[in-house]
Amino acid sequence: MTIRQKAARLILTHISDRAWDDFGDECRRLERDVEELGVGGFCLFGGNVDRTPRLIESMRDLADHRLLVASDLERGVGQQLEGATVFPSLMMCGATGDPNLAFAQGCVTAVEARAAGINLVFAPVADVHSEDTNPIIGVRAFGSEPDMVAAFVTAFVRGLERGGVAGTVKHFPGHGDTQRDSHIELPVVDVDRAMLESRELVPFRAAFEEGVKAVMTAHVEYPALDEGPATLSRVITTDLLRTDLGFGGLVVTDALLMGGIAELHGPGEAAVRALEAGVDVLLMPSDAEAAIDGVVGAVESGRLTVERLDASIARIEELLDWSDACPMPEPPYDVLSRALADTLRCHLDGTEDDLWGESRSRVAAEIAKRGVTWLRGDPATAAAGLAACDPATMALVAIRDPKQLDNIVWLRSELESRLPGARLVTATAGEGKLPLDDIAKAECCILALFDEVAAWKGHAGPGSEAHDMAAQLLAAVPKAAVLLFAGPHTAGMLCEAADTLICCYDGSPPAQIAGVRALFGD
Repeated sequence: MTIRQKAARLILTHISDRAWDDFGDECRRLERDVEELGVGGFCLFGGNVDRTPRLIESMRDLADHRLLVASDLERGVGQQLEGATVFPSLMMCGATGDPNLAFAQGCVTAVEARAAGINLVFAPVADVHSEDTNPIIGVRAFGSEPDMVAAFVTAFVRGLERGGVAGTVKHFPGHGDTQRDSHIELPVVDVDRAMLESRELVPFRAAFEEGVKAVMTAHVEYPALDEGPATLSRVITTDLLRTDLGFGGLVVTDALLMGGIAELHGPGEAAVRALEAGVDVLLMPSDAEAAIDGVVGAVESGRLTVERLDASIARIEELLDWSDACPMPEPPYDVLSRALADTLRCHLDGTEDDLWGESRSRVAAEIAKRGVTWLRGDPATAAAGLAACDPATMALVAIRDPKQLDNIVWLRSELESRLPGARLVTATAGEGKLPLDDIAKAECCILALFDEVAAWKGHAGPGSEAHDMAAQLLAAVPKAAVLLFAGPHTAGMLCEAADTLICCYDGSPPAQIAGVRALFGD
């Protein structure tokens, strides 16, 4: 390989078939990335289970080398591909208290990932949630206690590897204590080394001992360790990660187009600095060709060596060798079904014969059912109160933030089946007003408040306008039950204003269904 070919092998660009309108342009861009630039692979964002595998296979046919195909699958393959299993947030899984369910989620994710053509999963999140105002981690973390997070992280990794897919723990050395979103700017975790050792690093150490194949770096600064983002720090990425913690697997940057890096350096310089720090894979630079040019120029100037590129290529090939050696899971998924039967029979009453089929979604449903958390009130009182209400006198209201158009079809279906004749009012914060006069006449109210952790949003939980709208509603009705489709740390005034408050963590289909069923005592 030439120096340019070696540089290109370290880069993953993005792949998606989500947008039909520009699908032809997207295919041409992908073909150029593979044939002309020679990139090492892709990170998958969006598509469906029918077309995406064919798209990925076509790219593999074009390439003259094996491709690394990765994807963010914290909530299962359904997070990216329509038709695949969607899981609740990892924090809802953590709320079950049972790491076996994280193992089961990893197994299901692996089977569906392999079927889609994915060989590297950017999950699980190994961050410890320790800052309630964190705008980008929140419910993506398993929880707030390091040892508990470690147990769920390692179980998830085992599940992925049981299905023949490599996992990636992120975001090293920890993104859970930030108050800013690294998609927008460079956050800072300003704690001493002792705190990092006792909190942030605990789940990562456990994952490394478990043998996780890859780790993703954080675009976060840790003054106790070094200046600048961890992704570009040799002290963190080589001295701490490689030497002190002994990690010998693949090191992947978080997306280099994010503000935490892009605001500091152009694509070429960022790529060079990341390689100098010790990373292996350059994920989604804003300009792949400029990143390749930067690396080639650094080798020609002596700033980087060919041996440095070769070392990273060798790690990529090692991971691909491992993946290729893993047999493709096929029905009836004998190994996986036995593993999951042992894990989940007590919860799902499944058998080895039927455990792979509808039970993929049953695993997600079980996580949601057991993860629902009562923050105020109790199941018996809530169910009895609803049973005493005439559906015709009830108010059903769903509130969400602007730009977060949550699909509430599952919430609507569950409520309508129990409350025939009741009307569900949906409202977007900051866009119009609730019909409070009508709602105030209701005997009781069920309020669903939605929020999702999202890149570039910039704040944690429902915004002030959504909270204000919820407060006005709760003040207007005599009795209210709230389903909070966000983390418990975002509840705010709801804890005092509502008679019943159930935390459902996120707006995924299984969380919507589980929340309503918990409210009605099912």
